[in-house]
Amino acid sequence: MKRLLLTVALVMLSVWSFGQSERTKDFGAIASAEISVGVARNVDLSIEEEFRLDNNCTQFDRWLNSFGVDYTFLRGRMKLGVMGDYIRRFNDDRYFENRYRAGVQLTYSETYRRFKFSFRTKLLSTFRDEATGDYRVNPKLYWRNRLQVSYQMPNSRFKYSVSTELHWLVNDPKNNIVDNLRTVAAVDYRLTRRQYLSVFVRMDNDLQVKEPVDRFYLGVTYKLKY
Repeated sequence: MKRLLLTVALVMLSVWSFGQSERTKDFGAIASAEISVGVARNVDLSIEEEFRLDNNCTQFDRWLNSFGVDYTFLRGRMKLGVMGDYIRRFNDDRYFENRYRAGVQLTYSETYRRFKFSFRTKLLSTFRDEATGDYRVNPKLYWRNRLQVSYQMPNSRFKYSVSTELHWLVNDPKNNIVDNLRTVAAVDYRLTRRQYLSVFVRMDNDLQVKEPVDRFYLGVTYKLKY
């Protein structure tokens, strides 16, 4: 437990350092629901719906519909997944646009006593609708790498986790950079054997961009697993 608290403190310190510069701040909210179903041995099918607000929770930001398939192997340590998303978003030019996203990810996990350490690497390509605007790079291809530590309390319905993730834009010749750091601290509560409720705080910090924004989200996710 002490190691988890130390990790959280270090992450919060890094986020606090962003706040010391002249950066735009914003606060938002996220509500989502996930359903995961085992369709074959070591194969899971998942569906997610997400609704997000920004501009200090006064403005619709996006509605996400996500579909994914995961295959678990190496005695549960490794997971390979593919996913597809449809996004309805209110963009920076103040109009609604459709976005389509496809990705593949690989996750490796190790457990030590009550701690679980996992590393996820993901390639994610987002296609924007050319009918609503001209884009210099379309689709945008991101390589995301996330490190997560979770702790399961003995004889408890609660599980705690903290993660940090770097977003690298890899197919823009002019901006081939890491442009975002995402930090998430979450508490999961097991309602029943199949139902879970997760409450989290998420911080998205822009990096190496002209007008950086620090976005803070408070979110809740309902999870159902079969």
